[in-house]
Amino acid sequence: MRPSVVVVGSAHPDREYAPEMREISLVSGACEEIGGELARAGCDLIVFSSSDDYIEKDVVRGYLAALQVQDGATVTVKAPFSQVTSFEVSPHLENVLRVEPDSIEEWEVSYYRAVFEADGVIVVGGGRATRIAGVMAITRRTPVIALARFGGAALSVWRHLDRHHNDATPGAISRMAAPWGDDTAEYLVGSLLDQHARVREAERAAWRDQSRVRRARTMNGSVAAVAIAVAVLTVVLTYGTGTTLTAVGYLIAGSVLMAAAGALISDTSAEEPNLPWALARGLGAGTLASMLYVGSQTLTNPDPLDVEAIRRLAWLLVPLGLASGYTLDIVFSRLRSVNALAEKPFAQP
Repeated sequence: MRPSVVVVGSAHPDREYAPEMREISLVSGACEEIGGELARAGCDLIVFSSSDDYIEKDVVRGYLAALQVQDGATVTVKAPFSQVTSFEVSPHLENVLRVEPDSIEEWEVSYYRAVFEADGVIVVGGGRATRIAGVMAITRRTPVIALARFGGAALSVWRHLDRHHNDATPGAISRMAAPWGDDTAEYLVGSLLDQHARVREAERAAWRDQSRVRRARTMNGSVAAVAIAVAVLTVVLTYGTGTTLTAVGYLIAGSVLMAAAGALISDTSAEEPNLPWALARGLGAGTLASMLYVGSQTLTNPDPLDVEAIRRLAWLLVPLGLASGYTLDIVFSRLRSVNALAEKPFAQP
């Protein structure tokens, strides 16, 4: 897919800029060179105006001059419906130009929306809107080239970029403020595409991480569902046995499995789900809960634990296992935060 690059800014000699513009006579030629390099690099252009007050016309001129064949290249003009745009386009390149009128009259809407959607932004000179567009692009980690050498708002954007860097290398940032040379446009466009490649690789890495986490959560949920089904089955199986030992085995197994399911369900909300670790926590919590509960029943009840009593216990202990596994991390985190040795003032008599 061809990267789309927004080019914004102005360098009109009769306009006041802050910071002040420098070497305005070189800006037009520099913009033409940038347009040509963008065309040769296989980028699409997004511009907003054909007025001589802005630099887009020079960039488009250089872009169209460098196109040998159309090869899918496009120059998209985003402007309000009432704004008339006119670029000098050769007949064989008329299909390259694509005018997309916006129904909203405020030009800022089309302007900033395009900056949000762009794969790269180049700022040259310009005023307040150019500075906002550049800073927005840096904040969104959009690849940015700011021609600081010529001053204007691009210099402010460059200073902001120098503090944050994003994906621009220190060498590229320095080159943006260096004197304009024969290879500057090629170098800066190459830097823009390098930034774009790093952004895309970071997005792919993030997508792979998200996919891995989704698969882990799906696995946790699937294993938890199976564990719950088997745990419920153990309750039913206690009614099919007549021996106390077997019934106790079903009781403990059901509680442990349900606790493991609870721990797995709780683990699905973690940033990095870990199936083995969640199972270990759940099995430990289930074993502890079942043995403590059964032990307390045998200590407080003088009657021997028979099959009928185990069947009644199963309806309580197996669901209790789910709660113990699900809340294990919460309980332990609370316990770890308690300072048992904290000194308390003695009550005054």
